[in-house]
Amino acid sequence: MNKFKILTILFFIGLFSLESLAQQDALFSQYMFNPLAINPAYAGSRNSFSGILLHRNQWAGMGGAPKTVSLAVHSPIKGKNFGLGLNLLAETIGPTQNSTLLGTYAYHLNLGKGKISFGLRGGLYSTVLKNDLLSYTDDSGKETGNFKSTRPNFDFGTYYHTDKFYAGFSANHLGKPKFEKGNSKLVLSTHYMAFIGNAFVLNKNFVLKPSGMIRYTNGAPLNYDLNASVLLKKVLWLGASYRSSLNKANKRASLVFITEFNITQSFRIGYSYDFSLGAMKAYNSGSHEIFLGADLYSKRKKSISPRYL
Repeated sequence: MNKFKILTILFFIGLFSLESLAQQDALFSQYMFNPLAINPAYAGSRNSFSGILLHRNQWAGMGGAPKTVSLAVHSPIKGKNFGLGLNLLAETIGPTQNSTLLGTYAYHLNLGKGKISFGLRGGLYSTVLKNDLLSYTDDSGKETGNFKSTRPNFDFGTYYHTDKFYAGFSANHLGKPKFEKGNSKLVLSTHYMAFIGNAFVLNKNFVLKPSGMIRYTNGAPLNYDLNASVLLKKVLWLGASYRSSLNKANKRASLVFITEFNITQSFRIGYSYDFSLGAMKAYNSGSHEIFLGADLYSKRKKSISPRYL
């Protein structure tokens, strides 16, 4: 089966529930190094016990801007064709604090020269709204105290990869969890994301990896990321991304600079800096994202070649 047919399968799988309201999920510039954060089907695909701890400080210098801490761990199960994963996330946006605890099951199948997997993620999504931090023009409708609520949350994803090519699709917040109390109301829209990339090994010391991702939520313009990274001497990744949307009046385009350093075969560290290109650049000094990653291989099975995906 060629790559075009595979992408067609992934596309139509994702059309089962195409409906949502607005983009609300945490944004990750280094999604290409941390796919489990956005796609549950990635769980178990690295043939090791893998984990990434990430911190993102978005729009530094702007009061109430998003701050996110994410932990994603996953592993294949020995002798089985599935993988398990765990996602933890804590995020602060203005007067709101959100947190998630999600477990993942991903089923893997051989397909042509690669593998295709289907993942389901489920768990709890909690939100806290500090009403005392809000300003009201009409105090008659003012809420006091904290609004706290927890709801079940489910995500679905599919992912195909070979040694050098990958493509995936995910739909997060299936069922659109609703949080309501008094005048406070939050509905999590279903978010759809598709990404694709390929590593071109030009020689043993130089690998070029272009990639891209699109994000869609009903009621918001289609957003996209275009990235190109190079791996130098199997140790250092350097790359850049352009993030924008199809909205002609878009004021939030960004240029992102990305680097990852393979400390050893098992440990790596990454950093990215987002520079706002639109009107937002007057109100912040950019966004910072840093992560620590680990791939712990068993004594019997060591990684033979550097990881491109």
